[in-house]
Amino acid sequence: MVDDARVAMVQAQTQLDVAKRHLETLSQVSQREAIRSAEAAVNAAKAHYDNLNVQLSYAMIKSPIAGVVADRPVYPGEMAQPGTPLISLVDISSLIARANVPVKDAVAIKPGVPARIAGPDGDIAGKVTVVSPAVDPSTTTVEVWVQIANPGEKLKPGGTVRVSIIAETITDTIIVPTSALLNLEEGGQKVMIVVGKDKNAVAQERKVVPGVRQGMRVQILSGLQEGEQVVTSGGLGLEDKAKVEVQAPKSEEDEDEDDDDSGK
Repeated sequence: MVDDARVAMVQAQTQLDVAKRHLETLSQVSQREAIRSAEAAVNAAKAHYDNLNVQLSYAMIKSPIAGVVADRPVYPGEMAQPGTPLISLVDISSLIARANVPVKDAVAIKPGVPARIAGPDGDIAGKVTVVSPAVDPSTTTVEVWVQIANPGEKLKPGGTVRVSIIAETITDTIIVPTSALLNLEEGGQKVMIVVGKDKNAVAQERKVVPGVRQGMRVQILSGLQEGEQVVTSGGLGLEDKAKVEVQAPKSEEDEDEDDDDSGK
């Protein structure tokens, strides 16, 4: 009877060990399944979150540049139509002035040459960036772009400015006031120079070829020699070899005295 009991106990122990191992196996399988289920739930939640985050990003409008709002066709609460701009932005920290230059003057203008634009606080330095290769047939001019910095954003797009372009620098040349230039009847231009001194001074006609003009000055390519006196006032109607009297320019004090006398 004791032996049978011992055998039965061993068998029971064996069955217990097998049951424990089976239980452990079942527990491990259950944990793995639970972990897999949890991971699947996390992945699904993350996918849902990413999808909502992408949709939210479509509702946030970010400008690729820093600028000023120029137009706003759509306001909050309105439905935006496909292809319709929501907001128009312009960057006015740097502006481009477009000038129409005559063909003969545009020949000497190249990208990179300095230029100036008249602003509210004086001239602003810039440079030429584009010289159109085509001529506008309606105006026979060439479009030139001048880029400038806009400190304080005082200049506004669409405004009108005066552009000065330094096409080239000329040295060792003769320059006279534009008032000295007179038209010839047969075509061309002339100036009147003063020959002789004091009472023997006479006017002499001299045909000239003008060059570059800048403001109230003009370059003389040929027809004048350095040091010759040119009539700058009263030359219109002055005949060749007519006697002239050279007057020294009045000082500011003399002009003030003349003004006082005329007022008395």
